[in-house]
Amino acid sequence: MTHVGGAHWRHAAALRRLDDFLEANCDHTLYATELCAAAAVSDRTLRTLCHEHLGMGPTRYLWLRRLHMARRALRRADPATASVTAIATNFGFWELGRFAVAYRSLFGEPPSATLRRPPEDPRPQKITSSPWQFPESA
Repeated sequence: MTHVGGAHWRHAAALRRLDDFLEANCDHTLYATELCAAAAVSDRTLRTLCHEHLGMGPTRYLWLRRLHMARRALRRADPATASVTAIATNFGFWELGRFAVAYRSLFGEPPSATLRRPPEDPRPQKITSSPWQFPESA
């Protein structure tokens, strides 16, 4: 029983480190290797933790996170000076057609429609919930 309790404690500590890292880097594109280093766990353990607590692997989580970050940038951008292409590539989406399809599927509108709306308040919002959940305004 001690082994199971010890693993639980180690996983909880790794999740706390990961939460802290994600909160500190909420506006940065991250990669799985950075998450492993921040949580001080192996890739396999990171995958296990993500599946247990997110219901998805770290690659899927990071992809969804980048989509939400791109959406936030589109909502805050000035359509007169910004472009969907520039914002998408800034967040690592190089296949723009796939980006547009995924964006529309997730958010119910094309990225260009989001960009055309008046910009939102650019002040960062304090995240009060778990970093494993996306805020409504993201």
